[in-house]
Formats: sequence, structure tokens, C-alpha cells
Amino acid sequence: MPVWCQPDMTMSLAGVRKLLAPAIAVLVAVLALFAWSQFPSITSSLSKPGSGPDHHSPENVYFGTRNSIAVLPFAGSTKLHEEAFWSTGFSSELHHLLTRTTGLRVTSWNSSVYFQGRPVPLRIAGERLQSTHLLTGEFQLSDEGIRVSAVLYDAKQELELWSRVYERTLDDVFTVQDDILASIVEAMKVGQGDSLPKAELVDTQAWAFFLRGFFLRQQRTPDGLRHAEEAYLSALEIEPGYEMARVDLAGLWLERAAGGENQFPFVENARDALTTALQSRPELAEAHGLLSYIRRTYDWDWRGALEAAEQAIRFNPGDPELMSTLSLAMFTLGQFEEAGELLEASVSQDPLNLARRLRLGLLQEFSGDPEQALSSYRQIIGLNPEYPAARAFRARVKIIQEKPDSAMRESEQEIDPFWKRYSQILALTAQQRHDEAESLLEQMIAQDGPHAAYQVTEILAFRSDIDAAFDWFQRAYDQKDGGMSEILGNYFLQNLHGDPRWEEMLSRLDLPLDLNR
Repeated sequence: MPVWCQPDMTMSLAGVRKLLAPAIAVLVAVLALFAWSQFPSITSSLSKPGSGPDHHSPENVYFGTRNSIAVLPFAGSTKLHEEAFWSTGFSSELHHLLTRTTGLRVTSWNSSVYFQGRPVPLRIAGERLQSTHLLTGEFQLSDEGIRVSAVLYDAKQELELWSRVYERTLDDVFTVQDDILASIVEAMKVGQGDSLPKAELVDTQAWAFFLRGFFLRQQRTPDGLRHAEEAYLSALEIEPGYEMARVDLAGLWLERAAGGENQFPFVENARDALTTALQSRPELAEAHGLLSYIRRTYDWDWRGALEAAEQAIRFNPGDPELMSTLSLAMFTLGQFEEAGELLEASVSQDPLNLARRLRLGLLQEFSGDPEQALSSYRQIIGLNPEYPAARAFRARVKIIQEKPDSAMRESEQEIDPFWKRYSQILALTAQQRHDEAESLLEQMIAQDGPHAAYQVTEILAFRSDIDAAFDWFQRAYDQKDGGMSEILGNYFLQNLHGDPRWEEMLSRLDLPLDLNR
């Protein structure tokens, strides 16, 4: 299953090759949880600019561009039960509004949510998020109404640029969101005029169910997902035209499909929901992004996936999740230069998303830039030395550079058992230690064969066992292995190119032939 929905986040065999599967655009909370569990702990106190022992950061630290902003999850302070879903949901809605605002460079919610409940000076948060501006605040709900405090900081200059407190009824919550957005744009001096996006006006009870569903999904438990589904359905029962709730529900169904449950009903339910949402609101970028995911992952409709991803970016060009979605569609079709530019931009706006950095390294490898690939993997290891597959993928690059001994040293440091064995087989083959490689390959086939047909194909092709490689290639095709979306540009498959079965496979997959001639 893909890393973004892996329940225990350990990246053992369950994450085989699908580690590189595309992240669903709406499933932002899952990667955030992965970053929580993997990123080094920060123990300094969350405070206003200038406070805490670490606030004297070097002046040359990069904070992102002047128009960059990150929304930190708002705190919740209320006497009502389950207050967290109100504050988290309110701030995530503000984040969504900002991504739709022309002229802003918005840090992904994946990375921003890392700081939820983690006390850290705002200057340090800005450094880690590569964002000059930070929006933070508090959402309180009581019987009398809502009380929202919002503060915009310049993290680099350690200045409070704007702050305001709103005491309104719950019915006024969407006006409050619009006012906060307008104030941010004014304070950051980003020209917009009357073209600012507006919060969607829906029944407040439906909105509450929507926020509850979003919050429950982040629990990553069967009960949490089931209750989240109930919450989304309740929102749609109250407000049948609430298309963002329908899109989030589709994302939840796709998450359940990727989690190993009976895939077909969930995928088809998601497809139907997205079709309905786009019939009502064809400008919904998130719906196009999820549709691209379905076409790429389940339909193997690469050009359809590209078309949907291009539509998503057209409607929301500043969203790093959608940049990644489009990059993946281009990657499959061998459009490496454009894909690389998009993915680099996405990573820069989602700096704590290590899974995306790993994918960037693979794309750089496939596009013929091994040094950049090594740099991407080195950055991952610097953030988390035990991140699964990072050492194994460095070993791949060292083999391409004809440095088999260095590749072996990298593979020996890999902590994930599957990826360690995989990279050791490749390194042993490069060292001409074929008997040892064969013994490990036999173990891999016995233990992992049903889930790793694509990796076995790579190994067999690399050692020029052509007939066996094509047998496993067929298995990967029959099993709908996610690696089949990453064929063009793969160094370890190049020994297959001269065989007529290679172009036959490309034709069956409707992939371009001329890239490998």
C-alpha cells in the first residue's frame, strides 16, 4: 500500500514499491502524521517572536520568498467536548482559502500540521517551514458563539504584522474567514483587488460535520475512518450541494481502497462522487486531482491522468499537492524536465514531507541527474537517518555511477528489511558476486514475490536474465503493480530495450516508444 496511508508507518513489506505511489491530493493529514513520527523532535517553547533560547538564528537562514506563508493549526479552548476538530478544521479551511489566493506561496498543510501541539519559537517554525509569514491563532466555541483570535507574524523579522479578535455568532464564521484572508493580503501587500476567493457558505451544522470528518480521518484507525465517513454523509444529508464534503468523502474512500480493503467498491464510489462534484462545480481543483489519482493508479490511463492533473493545476496553480499530482502524471509519460520542476516546487512548499523528497530523488535518477538524486536522499537522511528506502535508493544511484562498493556500503546501512535486501542484491550483482546475489534473490522471491514483482523484474533485467525478467514483468502487469507507472527512464530495465517484448509491453501500457530508442 502507498506510504501515505500505511497504518503503522513502519514501511515494511506492506510498503513495497508502492512507497512511490502518488499521494492523494486531499489526503493531507496522513503525510502530516508520518512527518510527526519521523521528523526530529523539537523541544523549545512555542512562543511569540523573540522568545525562547533559540530565537537568535543565523541571518542567512532561508525563510522562503517574501510572499510565503504557512498556517499553523489553531489552538482550541472551549468547554465543549471534542473542541479540537473545530480549531483544526477552522485553520485548515483558512489554509485552503490561502492556496486559492493569487500571489501567495503557501506552505503545505502536510508540513504545517507537524507543529500542532509542539511548542517551538515561531522563528524556528518559519525556518523549518521555509516560510516568511506565519498565521496562528485560537478558535473558541461557546453557547454564546465563537471567539476567534488570529495573528500574522513575520518570522524572519520577528514582528507581529497584524492581529485581531472576532466575537461573533457561529453563523458569521465564514465572514470571519473572508475578513482574515483580506487582512492577510493587505498586511503582506499582495495586490488582489476584489478578486479574493471567498469561503463557501453552507449550513453551519453541515460544516460542523465536515470538520468532524476531516478531524476523525487523521486518527488513522478503522473506527476513526468509519465515523469520519458517517460525518461526511451527515454533512451531505443536510447540505446536498456541499461538494467539498463530497470530494473529501471520495478521498476517504480512496484511502480505504489503498489500505488493503476490497478496492473496487471504494474506488467506484469515489469516482462517482467526484463526477457528481465536478458536474456541479467544474472548477473544484481537488476533485480533478483525485480523478487524476484514480486514472493513474487504478485505470492505468496515463494520458487521462495527465489531463485531469492539468485541469487541477489550472484551477489552483499554487497548491503543492496538485503540483505533485501533475508531476507524477508527467513522470509516467517520460516528461522528466517538466515533472522535475513541478516536484521541486512542490517540495519547497512542503519541506517536511520526506516521502515527496524520496520521490524527487527517484525522478532525478530517471532523468539522468544522479548527483541531484544523491543530494535529495542526503537531505532526507539529514532530517531522519532511519527513513525507509533512502539508503537503498542511494545505493541504486551509486550502481548507476559504477561505484558498486559504495553502493554496498549504502545498502548495509538501510534499516528497512525489504529495501535492504533489494539494494544488496543489486550491489552484489554490480560487484559480480552472483552466487550471493542469487541466494538473496531466492529469499526475496520466496518472501516478497507476490508483492514485489516489479522489483524482481528490475533485478533480473539488471543481471541480463532477459526471459525471466519478462516473465516477472508480465506478473507485475497482471498484478497491477504500481511500479508499472515508472518504467520509462529506469536504468535497471535498459537491458530489456532491445527485445521486441519491451516495445510490446510499452504498447500494451500505451506508453511512448520513442523515449527508449
